[in-house]
Amino acid sequence: MSQHVEKETIVSDVDRWDLVFRRDDLSVSEVRSATAPELQPGQVSLAVEKFGMTTNNATYARFGDDVVIAFWNAFPGPAGYGRVPVWGVATVEDSLHPDIEVGTRYFGFLPMGTHHVVAPQLTAQGFFDATPVRDFLHPWYRSYQFLEGNEGLDDRRTLLRPVYPASFNLADFVERKAPQSVIITGASSKVAIGLAEELVAREVEIETIGITAESHRGFVDDLGFYDSVVSYDELASLTVTGPTVFVDVTGSPKWRTDVCAQFAGQLSATALVGFAHSDASVLPPPLAGPEPEVFFTPAIEMESIAVEGSGYVDRYNKSEERFAREAGSWLSIRHGQGPSEILAAFRALLSGAQSPSTGVILHP
Repeated sequence: MSQHVEKETIVSDVDRWDLVFRRDDLSVSEVRSATAPELQPGQVSLAVEKFGMTTNNATYARFGDDVVIAFWNAFPGPAGYGRVPVWGVATVEDSLHPDIEVGTRYFGFLPMGTHHVVAPQLTAQGFFDATPVRDFLHPWYRSYQFLEGNEGLDDRRTLLRPVYPASFNLADFVERKAPQSVIITGASSKVAIGLAEELVAREVEIETIGITAESHRGFVDDLGFYDSVVSYDELASLTVTGPTVFVDVTGSPKWRTDVCAQFAGQLSATALVGFAHSDASVLPPPLAGPEPEVFFTPAIEMESIAVEGSGYVDRYNKSEERFAREAGSWLSIRHGQGPSEILAAFRALLSGAQSPSTGVILHP
């Protein structure tokens, strides 16, 4: 195991910095001072205001050199290093774009650091980043939403907006399959919670079963969104009724294999959507039962918009608003500031030490 190396060189009078990690060893990190770039016509400099820390960020880093989406290349760093992508709020600090004013706020895909330069093309919701280095990214990751004000739900939206589209579209997926039961592994993750809560809100007649770590079982059970909750150790004793959909949020080869093997004869569909577990693998092992469907939310959401148009957008916005408001009953927010606290939060995420009942909002 490599030794952790941390080089926090930032000092109090440095207001621009990047937190970078070794691409091949996330235990090695550095804080590097940054200089303000000379903007080209049409470019905008964003000052990062805050961002959430969720399992998505661990996924981007762990699989950053994956052949499907090389997330390390989204925000290039020094040789051998990369900036971990995050989702958050940024304010326009300087603008050479005629239609984007200094002081406006946007939500979108950002690097771990204090600033980010984009080349906006205006859209109905905000802008699309046309920076050539990010051409390889799906448009979902290059779309920034204009924000007005900073009211009470701002922090919850910052945390939930990157993950809730998966929850909402999974609920559509489950409903279309019309099973009698749905099994959700990684039941304490925000994607899983959002799916279970959305099924409750839709009043669908489906038995929702959550599988989680024993240490999270009490929290997941208290949510009230699952009809039953079991730990992974109890999987062998679990029974289901009728046709069943399996939604895996863990990415764990073991749990994917075990669930599919145990319920192969009852599964009507398997959706592979997340990588929340520390042993997650991008490529799934051979699985019993129906051919698994890899659930890439950006593509699925764009397909839904193409079919439904504004109808989908209206459905989604109402659902996200409800979920963000009601999340206050189970989600507490903890704030951190500066590279040391950001690094500590990222380490906790990688090690699995972050509590599912706590959302972390970080300010550079």
